[in-house]
Amino acid sequence: MINSSIEICFKTPIYCDVKEIMTGYGPLPASEGVIEDYTWANPKGCRTVLAFGKPLCTEKIISREENSYWKYELINFQQSTFFFVKKVIGEITINESKSDQCKVKTRYTFVHKGILSWPITFLFVHLLWSGLQKKGINNIKKLAENNPSFMYPKAKNS
Repeated sequence: MINSSIEICFKTPIYCDVKEIMTGYGPLPASEGVIEDYTWANPKGCRTVLAFGKPLCTEKIISREENSYWKYELINFQQSTFFFVKKVIGEITINESKSDQCKVKTRYTFVHKGILSWPITFLFVHLLWSGLQKKGINNIKKLAENNPSFMYPKAKNS
């Protein structure tokens, strides 16, 4: 449970700096940030995710339902470290249980590149990604409960 308003709980996962949320897990490094993020947090907005000093993939918002739901996808993987993944669909659901108290849930669907990459995808999701997401939810909670600084949406001339 997150002790914050529905508005803050809704905005924190998307409007805050990804480096403060995705802080690494096991062998998965912390996020290095994003570039080309001028439209991020807007409907159909996108940005380029960085890893190992280079572009990793494109992150694109598919759906936004104010104060309740985000859906986005990670596509166009450019590094060989994700050779087994075609696309990842992420969903964030925010539910208010009582005034200034919310629950934030994430769900991810991995689309693997073929039957031979299915076992690698399965192991990656169950051994690494799930831990990374639990840590990310804890970071979202800390941010939302402590007056987070929002980076998005960006001003038109920035």
